[in-house]
Amino acid sequence: MTAIEYPCLFATLGEAAKQLPDELARALERTLAATPAANNPEYTPGSITVLDCLQRIRQGEDADGQPWPSDGHTPGQCRALAGIDRATAGQTFLLELLHATERTRVDGDEDPQMGDAAREGILLACRALAEYVGVQVRAA
Repeated sequence: MTAIEYPCLFATLGEAAKQLPDELARALERTLAATPAANNPEYTPGSITVLDCLQRIRQGEDADGQPWPSDGHTPGQCRALAGIDRATAGQTFLLELLHATERTRVDGDEDPQMGDAAREGILLACRALAEYVGVQVRAA
């Protein structure tokens, strides 16, 4: 089973789609492919739907919502570079949030302050994103 055979199913489930029996995968693919037109008579291809967005995300959309430019890269490299871009954008936001909460904790008069558990959660998320970027850099 490949993403090319079942594009809607892979856009919805990702790699988990490989765990489905072929008969079930075929039925789900037919259903997912028919859903936009069946549920909305005004549906036009290229319209913005959750399924369309999921497909673009799975195809290597980067942090600004656009596909990563190929510029001589393979599709796998484009997906890895787009993942790096998204992860670094998320990590930057989390670190800015952590920085702002720390400034508020030290110098501010906002109450209630962010608790230790929330700060630790942000740090753990940043660590995980940094580790992900490391893996993707090696893949690209």
